[in-house]
Amino acid sequence: MTITALASAGVAWRRLGRVTGVAGLAAVVLIFVPIVVGTPPEPDFNAPATEFLTYYRSPHTPGAQFRSFIFTAGLITFVWFVVALTTLLRRAEGEAPWRSTIAMVSGVLLVAPVLSGNEVAAAFRADDLDPQIARYAFDEAQAAFANARVALGSFAVCCGWVIASTRFVPRWLGWLAIASGVGLALSRISWTSPVWLLPYLMFWLWVIIVSMLLLRRNFRGVAESG
Repeated sequence: MTITALASAGVAWRRLGRVTGVAGLAAVVLIFVPIVVGTPPEPDFNAPATEFLTYYRSPHTPGAQFRSFIFTAGLITFVWFVVALTTLLRRAEGEAPWRSTIAMVSGVLLVAPVLSGNEVAAAFRADDLDPQIARYAFDEAQAAFANARVALGSFAVCCGWVIASTRFVPRWLGWLAIASGVGLALSRISWTSPVWLLPYLMFWLWVIIVSMLLLRRNFRGVAESG
């Protein structure tokens, strides 16, 4: 490979690294801001059916619709992060990059149940909604999110495995991803328990740290390794 080609490849990988970092940080902001700002507290699983109806009726405002849009944009931005990061990991993994491929598929799959739109539809028709249907819509959304956490766990474990074995970024970040991924997958066993919050927050901390490292990293060595 000529010096010019190496330089061009280095620029392309640095650009991809920055895109990955920006997408990761943007996804964190776009996903968590709508959750933290103005979102009503969720009812307990054992609450009366009327509380679920109240929950869906309360966010039916123009502000809530905008928060829903921001959250959806955050999920799509996270897909950008997933695809960009696993592309970098494929190069670091080398021949037969099956772990990074599984990570990419898992990361894309996890947003599918969350983007189903059932809760958005329930909130839109909340004025005409039966309380028992509101309870079912809530339970279905929570079950879908629990299934999505398994896919998120698979993504985290595979990414962490590649990082721990290649030192693409510091090895401890690989073990942090593996720990959070295992916790996310196991939380599906008791999907109504709040135990999932710990590995979930660990995962997003990992996303923030990896994204910041990628924004600062020089990828010349990665480009030359192919």
